[in-house]
Amino acid sequence: MSHSSSRMLDRWMSAGMLAPALLLVGVLVLIPSVLAVVGSFYEFGITSQNWVFVGLGNYARAMADPIFWTALKNNIFLIIGSIITQVGLGTLFAALLDRGVRRGNTFYRTMIFMPVIISSIAVAFVWILIFDPNVGPLNAVIKGVGLTPPRLGWLGDPNISLYMLLVIAAWQNVGFQMVLVLAGLQAIPKELYEAAALDGAKGWRAFVHITLPGIRNVLMVGTLICIIGGLKVFDLVFVTTGGGPANATQVIGSYTYLQAFTLGNMGYADALSVILLVVALGFGWLQLTLSRRG
Repeated sequence: MSHSSSRMLDRWMSAGMLAPALLLVGVLVLIPSVLAVVGSFYEFGITSQNWVFVGLGNYARAMADPIFWTALKNNIFLIIGSIITQVGLGTLFAALLDRGVRRGNTFYRTMIFMPVIISSIAVAFVWILIFDPNVGPLNAVIKGVGLTPPRLGWLGDPNISLYMLLVIAAWQNVGFQMVLVLAGLQAIPKELYEAAALDGAKGWRAFVHITLPGIRNVLMVGTLICIIGGLKVFDLVFVTTGGGPANATQVIGSYTYLQAFTLGNMGYADALSVILLVVALGFGWLQLTLSRRG
């Protein structure tokens, strides 16, 4: 077999192995995405065959919808809160396990990481029981120390319910951030710390001038993961609060589901999903720009 024939055969074999994956991406991602963009310019129900063209009407409706802005604000709140709690605590735990904890390191690492492997639905149900105002252990602990639990419940009070979702998300995902940062910390040559110690740079100075620059790319990845998670969050909200109380925990994902499958406004739901895609692309561009400048 000639060299050109061999190269042609390799190309066909590569295309054949890629074909199933490309087919799945096309069927499950590309086609639904195109249909959502097209559907966002129409008004129709979930079972309706009568599509009414409204142009940018659905997008104008979103701009005038106060619940949409509440949902978007909640998504941004969860993004910022997740970066602070998950990346921050993950970095702290990683630093402690890397240099501060000498005994039981594997045990602590396993216990902190364990919630990551639990599904979000299971995590949500566990925390619903913890927050339960009647049988939940959290209220028992609060009362045991002489304090008064929220009268409307931890998930029923619109003033604190979103913060409770942030606590649940942090509990589940801090372990992943910890492992991510820990891998970055262990990749930093120990000789850098030894050389810095000879120059008098120890503790906080070594952390600022050696550790942070050494794990900068890892922190960027962790931040991007939090941004993606904060934008696409749905299951946690859907199971715990359903977007309530009084839309206090509504996010774009749950609001899109409400409009599509409860109220039957498929065109408007498509517009909301397209807006979410644009917001996600905007955050991705911003994060990429900042990482390049850094």
